[in-house]
Amino acid sequence: MERLKIAYNLSGAVAAVQEGRFIVLVDVIDMSTTLETVREAGACGFWGAAPSGKELPYVNPYLIGRAAAREAKQKAAKLIVIAEPRGVSNEEREKNAAAVLAGFKAEEMTTEKILPNLGAETARLIDWRNKIAVAVTAAGGVIFDAVFQLGGSLTTATVARTIKMKGAEPSLQGIKRAFFMAGTTPITLVAASSNAMEDVLAVHYLAQLMISGAIN
Repeated sequence: MERLKIAYNLSGAVAAVQEGRFIVLVDVIDMSTTLETVREAGACGFWGAAPSGKELPYVNPYLIGRAAAREAKQKAAKLIVIAEPRGVSNEEREKNAAAVLAGFKAEEMTTEKILPNLGAETARLIDWRNKIAVAVTAAGGVIFDAVFQLGGSLTTATVARTIKMKGAEPSLQGIKRAFFMAGTTPITLVAASSNAMEDVLAVHYLAQLMISGAIN
Protein backbone atom coordinates (compact mmCIF):
# COMPACT_ATOMS: atom_id res chain seq x y z
CA MET A 1 0.00 0.00 0.00
CA GLU A 2 1.27 3.47 -0.88
CA ARG A 3 2.57 5.35 2.14
CA LEU A 4 1.16 8.71 0.99
CA LYS A 5 -1.84 9.65 -1.16
CA ILE A 6 -3.80 12.79 -2.01
CA ALA A 7 -7.59 12.86 -2.19
CA TYR A 8 -10.40 15.38 -2.49
CA ASN A 9 -13.82 16.01 -0.96
CA LEU A 10 -15.95 13.78 1.25
CA SER A 11 -15.80 10.93 -1.27
CA GLY A 12 -12.01 10.88 -1.17
CA ALA A 13 -11.99 10.85 2.62
CA VAL A 14 -14.50 8.00 2.76
CA ALA A 15 -12.43 5.95 0.31
CA ALA A 16 -9.32 6.55 2.42
CA VAL A 17 -11.06 5.34 5.58
CA GLN A 18 -12.28 2.24 3.75
CA GLU A 19 -8.68 1.54 2.73
CA GLY A 20 -7.58 1.78 6.35
CA ARG A 21 -5.58 4.97 5.90
CA PHE A 22 -4.96 7.86 8.31
CA ILE A 23 -6.54 11.12 7.10
CA VAL A 24 -4.98 14.58 7.22
CA LEU A 25 -7.81 17.03 6.58
CA VAL A 26 -6.89 20.32 4.90
CA ASP A 27 -9.52 23.09 4.86
CA VAL A 28 -7.42 26.23 4.67
CA ILE A 29 -10.33 28.73 4.67
CA ASP A 30 -11.00 28.21 7.47
CA MET A 31 -11.70 25.05 9.46
CA SER A 32 -8.24 23.47 9.62
CA THR A 33 -6.60 26.88 10.06
CA THR A 34 -9.00 27.67 12.90
CA LEU A 35 -8.27 24.40 14.67
CA GLU A 36 -4.51 24.77 14.19
CA THR A 37 -4.60 28.22 15.74
CA VAL A 38 -6.77 27.35 18.72
CA ARG A 39 -4.53 24.33 19.31
CA GLU A 40 -1.60 26.74 19.41
CA ALA A 41 -3.58 28.95 21.80
CA GLY A 42 -4.02 26.13 24.33
CA ALA A 43 -7.19 24.23 23.40
CA CYS A 44 -7.17 20.61 24.55
CA GLY A 45 -9.68 18.95 22.21
CA PHE A 46 -10.51 19.25 18.50
CA TRP A 47 -13.62 18.11 16.68
CA GLY A 48 -15.46 18.76 13.45
CA ALA A 49 -19.15 18.28 12.71
CA ALA A 50 -21.59 18.72 9.85
CA PRO A 51 -24.13 21.55 10.08
CA SER A 52 -27.62 20.57 11.23
CA GLY A 53 -30.32 19.81 8.69
CA LYS A 54 -28.00 18.73 5.89
CA GLU A 55 -28.95 15.56 4.04
CA LEU A 56 -25.46 14.10 3.78
CA PRO A 57 -24.21 10.50 3.91
CA TYR A 58 -22.17 9.16 6.83
CA VAL A 59 -22.45 12.19 9.16
CA ASN A 60 -24.11 12.44 12.57
CA PRO A 61 -23.33 15.75 14.31
CA TYR A 62 -25.43 14.75 17.32
CA LEU A 63 -22.98 11.92 18.03
CA ILE A 64 -20.06 14.30 17.55
CA GLY A 65 -21.61 16.52 20.21
CA ARG A 66 -21.93 13.60 22.61
CA ALA A 67 -18.35 12.45 22.00
CA ALA A 68 -16.94 15.95 22.47
CA ALA A 69 -18.98 16.40 25.66
CA ARG A 70 -17.68 13.13 27.07
CA GLU A 71 -14.13 14.27 26.38
CA ALA A 72 -14.88 17.59 28.07
CA LYS A 73 -16.14 15.81 31.19
CA GLN A 74 -13.11 13.55 31.22
CA LYS A 75 -10.74 16.51 30.97
CA ALA A 76 -12.84 18.89 33.12
CA ALA A 77 -12.78 21.24 30.13
CA LYS A 78 -15.30 23.66 28.61
CA LEU A 79 -16.94 23.26 25.20
CA ILE A 80 -16.63 25.92 22.51
CA VAL A 81 -18.54 25.69 19.23
CA ILE A 82 -17.10 27.30 16.10
CA ALA A 83 -19.72 27.68 13.41
CA GLU A 84 -20.76 29.31 10.15
CA PRO A 85 -21.90 31.63 8.68
CA ARG A 86 -19.29 34.11 9.84
CA GLY A 87 -20.96 37.46 9.25
CA VAL A 88 -24.44 36.90 10.69
CA SER A 89 -26.10 36.78 14.08
CA ASN A 90 -25.17 34.20 16.66
CA GLU A 91 -28.70 32.76 16.33
CA GLU A 92 -27.94 31.57 12.80
CA ARG A 93 -24.74 29.87 13.92
CA GLU A 94 -26.64 28.29 16.82
CA LYS A 95 -29.20 26.94 14.34
CA ASN A 96 -26.46 25.33 12.24
CA ALA A 97 -24.95 23.79 15.38
CA ALA A 98 -28.29 22.56 16.79
CA ALA A 99 -27.52 18.85 16.48
CA VAL A 100 -24.12 19.25 18.16
CA LEU A 101 -25.73 21.27 20.95
CA ALA A 102 -28.34 18.52 21.39
CA GLY A 103 -25.49 16.06 21.78
CA PHE A 104 -23.99 18.23 24.51
CA LYS A 105 -27.35 18.36 26.27
CA ALA A 106 -27.69 14.58 26.18
CA GLU A 107 -24.43 14.42 28.13
CA GLU A 108 -25.64 17.16 30.50
CA MET A 109 -23.18 19.68 29.09
CA THR A 110 -23.58 23.06 27.40
CA THR A 111 -21.40 25.23 25.21
CA GLU A 112 -19.51 28.10 26.78
CA LYS A 113 -19.66 30.14 23.55
CA ILE A 114 -20.52 29.89 19.85
CA LEU A 115 -17.85 31.64 17.80
CA PRO A 116 -17.52 32.38 14.06
CA ASN A 117 -15.13 30.32 11.93
CA LEU A 118 -12.49 32.97 11.20
CA GLY A 119 -9.24 31.04 10.87
CA ALA A 120 -6.42 32.52 12.91
CA GLU A 121 -8.61 35.36 14.18
CA THR A 122 -10.81 32.89 16.10
CA ALA A 123 -7.95 32.36 18.54
CA ARG A 124 -8.07 36.03 19.54
CA LEU A 125 -11.71 35.92 20.68
CA ILE A 126 -11.32 34.02 23.97
CA ASP A 127 -8.79 32.37 26.25
CA TRP A 128 -8.53 28.88 24.74
CA ARG A 129 -6.80 27.16 27.62
CA ASN A 130 -8.78 24.18 28.95
CA LYS A 131 -11.26 24.42 26.05
CA ILE A 132 -12.48 21.82 23.55
CA ALA A 133 -13.27 23.15 20.08
CA VAL A 134 -16.06 21.74 17.90
CA ALA A 135 -15.98 23.24 14.40
CA VAL A 136 -19.37 22.96 12.68
CA THR A 137 -18.60 23.70 9.03
CA ALA A 138 -19.88 22.71 5.62
CA ALA A 139 -16.57 21.45 4.22
CA GLY A 140 -14.01 20.37 6.80
CA GLY A 141 -16.59 19.76 9.51
CA VAL A 142 -18.54 17.40 7.27
CA ILE A 143 -15.44 15.38 6.41
CA PHE A 144 -14.28 15.20 10.04
CA ASP A 145 -17.75 14.05 11.08
CA ALA A 146 -17.91 11.33 8.42
CA VAL A 147 -14.43 10.00 9.16
CA PHE A 148 -15.29 9.73 12.85
CA GLN A 149 -18.61 7.95 12.18
CA LEU A 150 -16.85 5.47 9.88
CA GLY A 151 -14.29 4.63 12.55
CA GLY A 152 -11.37 6.39 10.87
CA SER A 153 -8.58 8.40 12.44
CA LEU A 154 -7.57 11.90 11.42
CA THR A 155 -5.97 15.19 12.22
CA THR A 156 -6.04 18.58 10.52
CA ALA A 157 -3.29 20.64 8.91
CA THR A 158 -2.99 24.01 7.23
CA VAL A 159 -0.51 26.03 5.20
CA ALA A 160 -1.89 29.37 6.45
CA ARG A 161 -0.11 31.41 9.08
CA THR A 162 -1.39 31.36 12.64
CA ILE A 163 -0.96 33.84 15.48
CA LYS A 164 2.53 32.57 16.33
CA MET A 165 3.63 30.69 13.20
CA LYS A 166 4.33 31.92 9.69
CA GLY A 167 5.98 30.75 6.49
CA ALA A 168 6.40 26.97 6.44
CA GLU A 169 6.00 26.62 10.21
CA PRO A 170 2.26 25.76 10.30
CA SER A 171 2.73 23.18 7.54
CA LEU A 172 5.67 21.55 9.30
CA GLN A 173 3.78 21.46 12.58
CA GLY A 174 0.83 19.78 10.89
CA ILE A 175 2.82 17.08 9.12
CA LYS A 176 4.91 16.39 12.21
CA ARG A 177 1.70 15.75 14.15
CA ALA A 178 0.29 13.65 11.30
CA PHE A 179 3.34 11.39 11.18
CA PHE A 180 3.26 10.96 14.97
CA MET A 181 -0.46 10.12 15.06
CA ALA A 182 -0.40 7.86 12.02
CA GLY A 183 2.56 5.79 13.13
CA THR A 184 2.99 3.09 10.50
CA THR A 185 -0.48 3.61 9.00
CA PRO A 186 -0.49 4.97 5.41
CA ILE A 187 -1.58 8.60 5.13
CA THR A 188 -4.03 10.35 2.82
CA LEU A 189 -4.00 14.13 2.59
CA VAL A 190 -7.58 15.22 1.89
CA ALA A 191 -8.41 18.61 0.38
CA ALA A 192 -11.77 19.55 1.87
CA SER A 193 -12.99 20.91 -1.46
CA SER A 194 -11.69 20.26 -4.96
CA ASN A 195 -13.31 23.58 -5.88
CA ALA A 196 -11.09 25.50 -3.46
CA MET A 197 -7.68 26.01 -5.05
CA GLU A 198 -6.17 26.88 -1.68
CA ASP A 199 -7.02 23.36 -0.46
CA VAL A 200 -5.85 21.68 -3.68
CA LEU A 201 -2.52 23.53 -3.70
CA ALA A 202 -2.07 23.01 0.03
CA VAL A 203 -2.31 19.20 -0.07
CA HIS A 204 0.27 19.07 -2.86
CA TYR A 205 2.60 21.36 -0.90
CA LEU A 206 2.19 19.28 2.26
CA ALA A 207 2.83 16.10 0.27
CA GLN A 208 6.08 17.54 -1.07
CA LEU A 209 7.19 18.43 2.45
CA MET A 210 6.40 14.90 3.62
CA ILE A 211 8.27 13.30 0.72
CA SER A 212 11.28 15.58 1.17
CA GLY A 213 11.70 14.60 4.81
CA ALA A 214 11.45 18.25 5.83
CA ILE A 215 10.70 17.47 9.49
CA ASN A 216 13.77 15.29 10.01
